Amino acid sequence: MKKLLFATDFSENAEKAFGYALKLVRMHGADLIMLHVFGVPTAWDYPHTEDALEMEREAFEMSKKQMKALFDRYVKEADNLNVSFVAAENNAVGKGIVAAIKELNPDLVVVGTKGASKAREIIVGSTAKSLIRLSPCPVLSVPENTDLINVKKILYATDFLEDDIPAIRQLMALVQPFDPEIILAHVSTHTSYHSDERMQWFMELVNEKIIGNRIKFDLLLSDDILDSLNLYIKQNDIDLLAMVEKERSGVADRLFHNDHVKQMEFHTSVPLLSFNEHFLRVF
Repeated sequence: MKKLLFATDFSENAEKAFGYALKLVRMHGADLIMLHVFGVPTAWDYPHTEDALEMEREAFEMSKKQMKALFDRYVKEADNLNVSFVAAENNAVGKGIVAAIKELNPDLVVVGTKGASKAREIIVGSTAKSLIRLSPCPVLSVPENTDLINVKKILYATDFLEDDIPAIRQLMALVQPFDPEIILAHVSTHTSYHSDERMQWFMELVNEKIIGNRIKFDLLLSDDILDSLNLYIKQNDIDLLAMVEKERSGVADRLFHNDHVKQMEFHTSVPLLSFNEHFLRVF
């Protein structure tokens, strides 16, 4: 990883996500981009002036000042990190972040999943969902109740398709400094057919396409995909959940049917690393 983008709304949970961003930047020796997207400034926010251009200029300056203050609280000069501060104006925060991603081309985006207040939780939740759906690079969503920045065991929820191979490769590259165990697990209903045979085929495919001796496989039988994954996370001390955002439907893709990736982000107590299916097709 050469470049990481951290998007913040200056909330308490965003600072927790910043801890993940910093650790990844340090372990990879990557550049850090800090981003804040703000809405159109108003006289209510800047009562001392009615000049629209002046309010916009002050909003940009205040955003960058707040990002630098956050950075300085966690990073010493001796750390010698390469950081840049980017402020962007867009009333649709998600679209503003996606536009910045396309312009700056980071290898990973890190965000928190809750906002500065209960009134903003719906907005921030929608922002995270839009990032998962639209981001051309992987998105790491860090929930508010996450404390430890430790990635020793990863659960990758797979649907046993060859399309998972590029996502697994990217996952391994991103977490390589942690040297974690990666569990490739599929949730199958009790009425599904040929799950064992499908898993055997997928194991052989992974062993052929991917080099790694810390990869394991598991098959979970359950009629409730979300509950099964959450239970597995708790029982197996999972530190990170990884998924691919898919739009197709059907028996082979039922794990990702009805926006399961987006739902899991708000049900798990561990960070979610999501990959966009269309981005994986391109690369």
